[in-house]
Amino acid sequence: MKATQIIEALRQKLVVPGGRHLYGVLGTYQQLDKFAGDLQHARTIDGKSFPSPLNVNKSILKAIPDDEFRHLVENEAKRPEPTAAHVAKAFEQFLRGKLNGKRLLVLANLEMLFAYHIELNLLRTMAADDDRVLLLLPGKRSGGRIVMFPGLTEGTYMLPTNLIAENHLWELRG
Repeated sequence: MKATQIIEALRQKLVVPGGRHLYGVLGTYQQLDKFAGDLQHARTIDGKSFPSPLNVNKSILKAIPDDEFRHLVENEAKRPEPTAAHVAKAFEQFLRGKLNGKRLLVLANLEMLFAYHIELNLLRTMAADDDRVLLLLPGKRSGGRIVMFPGLTEGTYMLPTNLIAENHLWELRG
């Protein structure tokens, strides 16, 4: 879909008062950057500007104190679990701090969540009723699944199948 079509579909979905409000846009990094710019120039049905995307990676790193982070990095090769736990906790705190009802949260740069295999269902449960979340995801549809970071050769990351409803997930074209 074109960016304008996705924005229009999103505008229509955002006026629905209750239910799940987790949305996703798939594309390349370049397409997602352009889409984010287009989104910021658009307005919601009630005339408000769409918010700027928040960088999840930076928010997670900011939430972990430097001395703790240094310790985690030094021991990560031997024991990656504590680092993953810190990343998960920092992400949850970030998400809870930003979702406060009646607003849309646009999230980009989620690479750390995938790298540390962080459970994403928190997004699904928290994006409901007055809390709405739009994920800008570097990925594409392939064989009925969502492949994240399709150019990555080291491993394959898949978006969990039931995380985002099919009619809440759009893929940028062209």
